[in-house]
Parts: sequence; C-alpha cells; structure tokens
Amino acid sequence: MWPKEFKFFIEFSEDLKTVFLFNTVKDFQEGLTYYDLKKFGNIPHSKVYRMMKILAEEGFLSIKDDVSKDTGRPKHLYFLTDKGESKLIELRQKTGKIFEFIKHRFPERGIEIDHEKFLKEATFCIWSSPVEYVMQKNIPIEEKLYILSSMEKDVNGILGKIRKEKAKLQKLKDLKSEV
Repeated sequence: MWPKEFKFFIEFSEDLKTVFLFNTVKDFQEGLTYYDLKKFGNIPHSKVYRMMKILAEEGFLSIKDDVSKDTGRPKHLYFLTDKGESKLIELRQKTGKIFEFIKHRFPERGIEIDHEKFLKEATFCIWSSPVEYVMQKNIPIEEKLYILSSMEKDVNGILGKIRKEKAKLQKLKDLKSEV
C-alpha cells in the first residue's frame, strides 16, 4: 500500500484529465456543450460536465448561454479563458516532466512517446465514434463522403467475414449435435 501522503498517481491522473478537458474545450471554437461530450463514447459524461462546472467556478472556463437551434432549449457553451490557457500550459509542462522522468528512468525499455505532441493534441474526441469524428472534422464534404464510403466498405468486409465464420461454427455445432 502507498503511504497516505503519496499522492503522485492521483495528481498525475487529475492533471492529465484536466489537460484532456482543456484541449477538448479549446478544439470547440463555437463552445463545447454537454451534448458534444455525449458524442464521445465511453467517457463519464456527467462527471466531466461536473468537472467543467467546477473549472468554470475557478475561472478556467467561461460559460455562455445559448439557445439550441435543434431543440430551442438553452444550453451552456464552455470556452477556455486566459486563466485556463495559462493553466493548460502549466499542466502540459508539469505532466511533460513526468513523461521525461519515466523516459530517463527506464531507458532500456526503448519507449518512444512524443509526449509534447500528445499533451498538445490529446482530447476526449479520441473516444468518439469514428463516424462522429469524421463528421466533426473541418474538411470538405467530398472528403467526408470518401472517408465514410471507405469505412462502410471496411465494415461490410468485416460483416462478411463474421457471417462466414458464424456459418462455419453453425456447421460444426450441427455436426456435433448429430453425433
């Protein structure tokens, strides 16, 4: 058991989570909403949203109320403040030092991570569905259609393989039940 005052892993985890959140908010130039968070698959949306409210109370995020064009209901848009931008830089440096420490501490492992790039680009978007990810990218419609068509072709190929393997397994099952 770790000593009670040893909070390294807790702090590292919290700092990394905050970097992810700040980077995600920063990526949404028009403001990040709870509904945007829900598109990111398997993240604890309500916990992240609560964290956003706390960070707003601390002055790291600002909130602008807007009326949704889809539902007509008000929604909160979150933006990174100057104070939040400074905190993000601080957290990237602090967390980067930990990555450097790990790299120097275990050189024989040969692990190469561009932690600076990771800390700059890491967002909750990584957990979004591939379709949502493509649809949210700022690329031409033709490119989106091409990417989605390629994905559809891949998925159809995978489904074909699944059906083929299921058919084989069903034949094996039928043969065993006949014996």
